[in-house]
Amino acid sequence: MPGFLKFPVHHHQVSRVFIYCLALAATVWLSVSARTAAAASLADRIGYLLRSDPAQLNGAQISISIVQIAHGTATPIYGYHPNLPLMPGSNGKLLTTSAAFAKLGPDGVLHTYLYRVGDDLVMMGGGDPALGDPVLCRRVGWTVTTAFDNWAAYLKRTGQTNFHDVVVDDHIFNQNFFNRQWPKGQSLDWYEAQVCGLNFSDNCLNWLPMIQPNGAPGVRIFPSTPYTPVTIQARRGSVQSVWLYRRPNSNHFFLRGQIRYSDSNYPLQVTINNPALYTGAVLKQSFLSHGIAISGVVRSEGITALAAQKKVRPVLLASYGTPLTDILKRAHIDSFNLMAECLCKLLGHDATGQPGSWANGTAAVKAYLGTIGVNPALTHMVDGSGLSHHDRVATSAITTILARIATEPHGQVFIDTMAKPGQGTFVNRLTRSPARAFLRVKDGHVTGASTLSGYLTLAHARFAFAIFVNHYRGNVNGWEDQVVNALYNSVR
Repeated sequence: MPGFLKFPVHHHQVSRVFIYCLALAATVWLSVSARTAAAASLADRIGYLLRSDPAQLNGAQISISIVQIAHGTATPIYGYHPNLPLMPGSNGKLLTTSAAFAKLGPDGVLHTYLYRVGDDLVMMGGGDPALGDPVLCRRVGWTVTTAFDNWAAYLKRTGQTNFHDVVVDDHIFNQNFFNRQWPKGQSLDWYEAQVCGLNFSDNCLNWLPMIQPNGAPGVRIFPSTPYTPVTIQARRGSVQSVWLYRRPNSNHFFLRGQIRYSDSNYPLQVTINNPALYTGAVLKQSFLSHGIAISGVVRSEGITALAAQKKVRPVLLASYGTPLTDILKRAHIDSFNLMAECLCKLLGHDATGQPGSWANGTAAVKAYLGTIGVNPALTHMVDGSGLSHHDRVATSAITTILARIATEPHGQVFIDTMAKPGQGTFVNRLTRSPARAFLRVKDGHVTGASTLSGYLTLAHARFAFAIFVNHYRGNVNGWEDQVVNALYNSVR
């Protein structure tokens, strides 16, 4: 227990102490009174919004939580069913990314490794979802294969130019690449890319439709490998409506639809099957093009078993690392599901020592949430990104997470990975709002769910908010934005 300072008080000092105490009490009362008035104003404003658009909100489930963050604590200033678990959409990523940030820290890096084991090349995945990511590569002037090209150049400089097989080891995660609780019929779309311990180029095939010199429909695939053959079934037509299709568990693609013109814009993406083998195929093709001889095949095997079989020790040749902050930016600003799903499985692997899975990954995330005071009843996770319609999160859980991050020593690093109005999936929202310069946000959408959360940081105060709407009609993005504006106008 702390001690008390003792010193004599002269009579003429007593009045000064009394007056000071009165002034302090008045200041505290004014502070509390101002906060109470702001809260009342905020409640009135949001109450009006809740009543103002019955056509869109009629029958909807709505949950709102707003807290003020100060001196390491979060004080609720508004709640509307804040403990009601709803579908979070991509706001579900915040559960996973906050847990990953707590585990790996602001300087965390996810790696991919290249080994020699006897006469074989072994590429071992460390769960990095961003190797060859087209968006990150474009930002630094790379192609998706630049990392492989750099490896090949290094091997040539060191005289290591002859290998037999390319072996891929993705066993840091289990072999269940696709979550069966994701929406049906969308497995070829980039946002349902398979989740693997060894990933490359978003686990998607990049392609552009084209008209060949002979006038026939065609397609540009990059990087091109024999692992992803394409059969042309498209035809010339008066409209541009073309797509790539593959059967489940196959990487033989079919170009279908109509092609009117060659497209030279950003490439389209379609998911590939078994990302690790695809990564190995691209690595082999890249090395061959640089004069590295590989006489064998691409196959999958664990590096430990391979080394025991050959009775040799693995020799590390090279590695590649992606900073966690780059992964978080892709997960938050661009809402890329693969980034969060790999982090989820990696957390499961780290927690158990077993191959990462959705079961042990979501358990690891829930364990982290428990340490920061999130009631287990407020969340239900079946994946790491919020893509499933079976995920449930209460807005009070989101504001607890955001408030905890804001009070961490390096919390601003995490906050800076979130979108500003006008960025990423938030490109057309709140760009003209007077609050735009003070916001960092994450939005989320799946069928039946529209969600928005983030920070409002003013000179005198910081607030965290979460707004979830389920089973609405039409589009409620604008309504959610009005709630954020109501917060700003109440506390500015």
